[in-house]
Amino acid sequence: MSRNQFFLVSLLFSIYFVVFSIVVKYVPVTLEVIGIVLALVSLYLGGDSFLDNAREFGNRRHVSSKSIGAYLLSLGAVIDEFSVIFVASFHKYGEISFGTLQGSNIITMVVFLAILPMVFAGSYRKFFRDGIILLAASVLLEALSFFYSVIPWYIGIVMALLFLLYVYTGRGEAPPIEEEYVHMEYSPASMLVALVLLGLASEAIVNYTNGISLDFHIPPFISGFIVTGVAGSLPEIIMFYLGIKKQDQDITLGIVTGSTLYKATLIMGITMLFGIVDLRSGEWSIYLMILLSLVFLVFTVIKMRKIMALIPVVAVMAFIAVYLIV
Repeated sequence: MSRNQFFLVSLLFSIYFVVFSIVVKYVPVTLEVIGIVLALVSLYLGGDSFLDNAREFGNRRHVSSKSIGAYLLSLGAVIDEFSVIFVASFHKYGEISFGTLQGSNIITMVVFLAILPMVFAGSYRKFFRDGIILLAASVLLEALSFFYSVIPWYIGIVMALLFLLYVYTGRGEAPPIEEEYVHMEYSPASMLVALVLLGLASEAIVNYTNGISLDFHIPPFISGFIVTGVAGSLPEIIMFYLGIKKQDQDITLGIVTGSTLYKATLIMGITMLFGIVDLRSGEWSIYLMILLSLVFLVFTVIKMRKIMALIPVVAVMAFIAVYLIV
């Protein structure tokens, strides 16, 4: 899609969201469904535009492959989810915000952990630190769920500090990119339009998701987990595929760990500071994230083989079986 086409589509979709979400608060189910489809498309288009420009921004400054994946591309992958999670939390839809975050993280982690051994054998030891911080964030959320139903705002500072620790301890761990590459078009205007589109689409999809939850008596956490969580994981999966296609292990794994840590620490922290996050609505999902974090840690300390792709699948099936029995 050309830049002019992107601007035109963004304008048309934005008008729809302004009219049928901000101006008109309550709309028929038909318009809610149409709105969700348009919002998901908008999140994808806006996230994709932001991703392309963020990647070129990093390349022009000769940033390492791992850093581009972990910090720039991961930010492009999660910017749409951040918008959804923050808007839902700000409007006090704590279950939708947490459901979106957990749905996206769990789906992407399962997909990544099942595919990584098939395409990148060898050692992932340089990502051990990432696994430790991800596990620490998941364990901290589980501990908080015992004491709080709705998390106090100041806990958000702790979660944000975890992300800063991740960035600080990762300084200088990889050499700069040396190979030549062909510069792509870089457009700050496209990044700005993408952010506006993401914000409006997120406002709309939260309203539509909450409306459908009420219309069909679906628990808000489940609707957030399935509708916005699944859709939110698509940009990461697409970038993950592109990393595999280019056979760049560092940038691919950086997308995996970076996008997950963005959501589990920084995005969670900012959301806690300005809105509501309801942990107890999906406490089972925290246990599952702890399990997946442990699987990732195992992957970083052993030599990877294709057979390892079965570990996350078996782990998730075992978790579901135990959860249903208990």
